[in-house]
Amino acid sequence: SFVLGAAIFNLSLNQRMHAEHRLIDMQAQADQAARSLREAPARLILDQTEAALHNKIRGSGFIGSEQRVNWISALAQSRAQLQLDSLAWHVSPQATSTLAPNLKVSRMEFTASRLDPDRLSELLAQLRSTAPGFFTVEQCQLTLDPNSAAGQANCHLNWWTLSPDED
Repeated sequence: SFVLGAAIFNLSLNQRMHAEHRLIDMQAQADQAARSLREAPARLILDQTEAALHNKIRGSGFIGSEQRVNWISALAQSRAQLQLDSLAWHVSPQATSTLAPNLKVSRMEFTASRLDPDRLSELLAQLRSTAPGFFTVEQCQLTLDPNSAAGQANCHLNWWTLSPDED
């Protein structure tokens, strides 16, 4: 009877330990559910913000194929609007960037004459606002004519494009 009693005691002890483990797991799940419920409004706001940002990036022309023709068109429009005497450009073939997977870069070099620092800033700002996509200024050198406040600009822009995963 001692062995039988010990076996029954051991069995009930195991049952109780399993019940306590289930209770701890259920309590952890309830705590997680309560935390998720408290965080839900903030997450909804964050999700809406991230969705708006994603849509803005998607609509900007950064994701997808390069838009070389549109970049050149925006540069030509800027030339006309700013009434630049001369504006010449060259866009190198697109290359894969080492910065991130699927990130491509196209290098644009342009020269413009009769520019002062303000008009050069205006030209770059106009490109940012009218050209699709995203570019960074790698280098921009303005050589001023000693007889005037204007000079010649030589700039190198990197146009960035993120190509979607190819399946």
